[in-house]
Amino acid sequence: MIDQSIIEYAKQKGFHPQTVERWLRLAEGDRAAILELVEELKMGENHLRDFLDWLEEIALRDGVSLCAILQRESILRISSDPRLGRSDKLKQIKEELRRLRFPRLSRIEGEIQKKIREMKLRPQIRISVPPGLEGGSLTVQVRATSYEELRRLVGEVQEASETEAMREIFALLRGESPEKAL
Repeated sequence: MIDQSIIEYAKQKGFHPQTVERWLRLAEGDRAAILELVEELKMGENHLRDFLDWLEEIALRDGVSLCAILQRESILRISSDPRLGRSDKLKQIKEELRRLRFPRLSRIEGEIQKKIREMKLRPQIRISVPPGLEGGSLTVQVRATSYEELRRLVGEVQEASETEAMREIFALLRGESPEKAL
């Protein structure tokens, strides 16, 4: 029954045979859990392959089934949230799986965001880091409506650059503990 539903879904979406075979090789509970998620989110083949890659990596590392990962409270909360549309659910579940797949990276990203908030910068000054901390850099954006405002905001950025929080952010970007920045 499950296998037939998988085959029908894959045929309807035009999946490659290799993707269908990979899906069908999973344990029955995992096949069913993936089917439920795929149907709910109307997932295409590329998203399915990404999900399978991530779920298999997490399952291998944690010694759990794919079904067990998909039954985690954090994922169930997203998938059952009536306020979220299909694409928002897909995006948030992908982000949650990324956090599960890369717990250290997610922890560092969270610490950096906390440090940025601690600086309590004006809304016209925005500090951000790229997804996955790609390149180990941060971006500072300043939005000004006058020359005087620009000069004042640049001064605030200068002050922020000399704080302990900023040194800790760069230590985290280098993969060091923030204490090494002092």
